Amino acid sequence: MGTVHIMLGSPDEQKAWPPKNQKDYYIGVDRGALYLAEKGYKSDLVIGDFDSISDIEKHEIKKYAEEIIEVDPDKDDTDAELSLVYAMRLFEPEKVVIYGWSGGRLDHLMSTLMIPLQPRFKNILPKIEFINKTNKICYFLPGSYVIHKDQNKTYCSVIGMTPLEQLSLNEGFKYQLNKVDYSYPAALVSNEFVTDTAELTFDSGIIAFIQSKD
Repeated sequence: MGTVHIMLGSPDEQKAWPPKNQKDYYIGVDRGALYLAEKGYKSDLVIGDFDSISDIEKHEIKKYAEEIIEVDPDKDDTDAELSLVYAMRLFEPEKVVIYGWSGGRLDHLMSTLMIPLQPRFKNILPKIEFINKTNKICYFLPGSYVIHKDQNKTYCSVIGMTPLEQLSLNEGFKYQLNKVDYSYPAALVSNEFVTDTAELTFDSGIIAFIQSKD
């Protein structure tokens, strides 16, 4: 149990860094493992095909890694997908926080943000967060939620990753809704909190909730 911090390998200038906590676990994914090593993080697991890593860089990664899993570049799963598979299998996480996911290829970004939608990750979807310096993304399955405002974020957006039914944005949001259906994946952007918490409910679909600052 505990939080699993996963560092991906995108060249993200807005990269955030995980806290160092002895009770947490750290996974470095391909070049993300080098990012962690360069900052002195000990990785509980390193995984990737390392096709863009030099021998010198790989040696540096090994100095900070408890375990390394090297995979064939010709594979069905991306390195990011495999990191979630192993996080579930090895660590039974209470929360999974992913870093180093933006700033590179657009197809990599989109595919990574869609990983939580895969049926095999449904059980951990509510535990997944994507964080960089200016954004935090979390995911919701149908239900009723009280969402806490990040104090350093100005805006919040409700992104329907699927069609949504009976979506309500209640007390705490500047712009509110009452049981609205969307037959398509709707993006409701640039809302704001007017209090420290806000209430969100919906009956069907999957939501990515984003808090952002400029």
